[in-house]
Amino acid sequence: MYICHAVTPLVGWDVANAGPAQWSFGVPETHRMPTIHGLITNPSYPLSRERLTSMHELVVVSAYGVGYDYIDIKAASELGILVTHTPHAVTGATAELALTLVLALMRHIIAHDLAMRDQEGDGPNPLFGHAAMAHDASSQTVGLVGYGRIGQRLRQLLEAVGFRVLYTRAHGPLEGHPGYHTLYRLLQVADIVVLALPLTPETRHLIDENTLSRMKSTAYIVNISRGPCIDESALVDALETQQIAGAALDVFEFEPRISEALIHMPQVILSPHVGTFTEETRVQMTHDAVANIIAGLAGRNENGVNAQYWTRRPF
Repeated sequence: MYICHAVTPLVGWDVANAGPAQWSFGVPETHRMPTIHGLITNPSYPLSRERLTSMHELVVVSAYGVGYDYIDIKAASELGILVTHTPHAVTGATAELALTLVLALMRHIIAHDLAMRDQEGDGPNPLFGHAAMAHDASSQTVGLVGYGRIGQRLRQLLEAVGFRVLYTRAHGPLEGHPGYHTLYRLLQVADIVVLALPLTPETRHLIDENTLSRMKSTAYIVNISRGPCIDESALVDALETQQIAGAALDVFEFEPRISEALIHMPQVILSPHVGTFTEETRVQMTHDAVANIIAGLAGRNENGVNAQYWTRRPF
């Protein structure tokens, strides 16, 4: 029987097809690591070269989500281990959170909420007469940096509300999808910039002092991808100097630590990395991650990211 492990409890486990395997949960004990054949992990338990090397029987890993930057893919490939992820499960919920953050920024929801809570007496609404005007969606341009499954779904949602949507992607225009701009041009014209791309060596600090300086002073930035895609220090500087108007962040460069400066900025919305944190999405993530493991242990690749290097096949 195969030995499988998940580093966290899995929502929907009671209806998952666990396959011909013995499953356990939580941070794996050191003495058990060499015996594990299939592993489901997340950013709380990164797989370094050292950890992967210690898992002598490991055949297949599934990231619990779409991102897998916390797994040493090069080491896994050299060891012949298949690495998979769950890209299809997270698309809808992550795009919906991005839409929520865009609307909250545009309509100043957090500032209004705080002002109402500070209201005293029976006087007029505290914002009347001095609140910054919001905008109609039809007057705003959203620029998507990254245009995969999540970006394309987010475009549908944004256009349904009335936004004009542009996008940029590393491989140039996508056939049948108008609105492509280079990154620099997109930053110059967008009222709201949304990051929806994976963390790679090329995207780390993609948004830095230089790129932030190209944005409008009235523009906002939203990050639903990975924290290090933005140079957090440069972002703080841009916000403090009013180089940009505000930000909404679901991820952070040094997560779970958040910059003290960001915490005290009223023009910043802070969200605790909950892009996929809906019951329906987590159930689907569990289904897909377990299916990746069961398929791998049967000799099949499902949602693999390094299948060409998969040589440690099941016995």
